[in-house]
Amino acid sequence: MSNKLTKFLLKGSTVFFVVPLAATLWLGPTPAGAADFELAMVIKSTTNPYYKATLAGAQIAAQETGGKVENYGPTESSASAQVDIINNLADRHIPAIAVAPSDPDAVVPAMKRAQRLGAKVITFDADSGVEGRPFFVNQATSDAIGRFGAILLVKAMGANPKGKVAIVSAQPTAANQNLWIESFKDEIKKYKDIEIVDTVYGYDNEQKAFDATVALTTKYPDLAGIFAPTCPGLPAVARALESVNKGKGIIKVSGNCVPSITAPYMLDGTIEGFYLWNPIKLGYVTYYAAKYLSEGKITGKPGDSFTITEGKWPGTYKIGEDGQIVTGEPLQFTADNYKDYNF
Repeated sequence: MSNKLTKFLLKGSTVFFVVPLAATLWLGPTPAGAADFELAMVIKSTTNPYYKATLAGAQIAAQETGGKVENYGPTESSASAQVDIINNLADRHIPAIAVAPSDPDAVVPAMKRAQRLGAKVITFDADSGVEGRPFFVNQATSDAIGRFGAILLVKAMGANPKGKVAIVSAQPTAANQNLWIESFKDEIKKYKDIEIVDTVYGYDNEQKAFDATVALTTKYPDLAGIFAPTCPGLPAVARALESVNKGKGIIKVSGNCVPSITAPYMLDGTIEGFYLWNPIKLGYVTYYAAKYLSEGKITGKPGDSFTITEGKWPGTYKIGEDGQIVTGEPLQFTADNYKDYNF
């Protein structure tokens, strides 16, 4: 014990050791059992319905194992707010924290501090810098998500796709969306008559995404397409195009978001290429991965795997050499299937 934690008080020949109360409350991390395991999911925004779906999946896993899980996040996307939340959870000695960072670098010091205080910290949905976590639970490969959006947009633009295309993303620091956009652009390069002219940001706020889209239609009156890999930004893009009479196929749109708030714009023809993945399964696998890491059943290194033998999504999930567990592939929603997905 260091001198900072111990004082010596001499009274005659007696020596007393005075230890601050806080030091007696935390004796180091212990593996979490099924009954007391708790996962805190630090999300980008509590107003984004997407994270209600990931929480629903984690709650299924918690019910299967007898644990607990909750969402924690700001009402609007904010890296500094996420840092405060992570620090608070670490101070409370929550056994496991899964973070979907708004900024991949800003959260790393808080994540590392939480680990020093005994928490097991992973990322899901969006990744941090690799030094902040042992592994990332990814919904699908970033390359597949970006290229799928490009393929759907090109298909909507017809047999001879051409014209100006813009991108409406969430925020410049969103690591997952930046990777999707990179792959989107690479796929679009295959079409010499399509020009990507601009990227704007809605900051996970419907009104800001709406305003940014309206501004795009003013700046580029001949705009032919928009890629919006953002929820709730995608339905806001559709609403904005309808407000300036450029919806229902005049400007083609592809992007990803949850069906609960996006399907109406797919059904009326404003969004032609509408997709996502299964966020419920993402939350489910994230919970199990965090639980097994906390219990020491996996160490978090590439090649580690765990098997869910029973439950909603049984199977073996492995950490790849890139430090990722990939839970699925992109899924296109259509008029025939969107009702099958309750999120």
